[in-house]
Amino acid sequence: MAVNLGDKPLASFSEPIEMLKDCHRRIEHFLDVLRKVERSFVRSELDDHGRRALEAALDYFANFAPRHTADEEQSLFPRMRGSDDAESCAIMADLDVLESDHRRCETFHSLIDRVVRSWLETGRLDDVQRKSLQTALDELTTIYTTHIQHEEQRIFAVASRILEPGQIRELGEEMRRRRSLTSLGDATEPSLEQDVL
Repeated sequence: MAVNLGDKPLASFSEPIEMLKDCHRRIEHFLDVLRKVERSFVRSELDDHGRRALEAALDYFANFAPRHTADEEQSLFPRMRGSDDAESCAIMADLDVLESDHRRCETFHSLIDRVVRSWLETGRLDDVQRKSLQTALDELTTIYTTHIQHEEQRIFAVASRILEPGQIRELGEEMRRRRSLTSLGDATEPSLEQDVL
């Protein structure tokens, strides 16, 4: 299954808010990949296609999704907190909740990573592992659904209105640096056209 956003091209660093939305589409996609693979191999041993899909999802959540969290917590949210605009002041508590969501997601991602890496080693999940994986995926889906909707409909909309053009440029540059100063070297985030399942 390829990820795509229809005919919409991916945003560039000059459109950092749109880039954050594109990251949300990747998060949703790779979470869906994990769910689909889990359902596809209930009674059978993991095959090469399933293995590649799981590896792609784990790689995304381990190496690329943390940049998105940093984009928000280290670049976007501080600029919003530094604004004295009435709209920004009205959502300060929301930013704290979103950061708390990030910590909850990290806990579930850690559990999923351990279970799926064991699955990749053995080719099978036992009943306890499968239930643990299903529960974690259900929890993540619930958190992300509300979290992403709130960010896109409220937080990003307010940010687009209150941040000055210079702040938007700085946000984009920080996001660019965050992606170039990585242990992955020149690795780029998975294309939304990449076939992973």
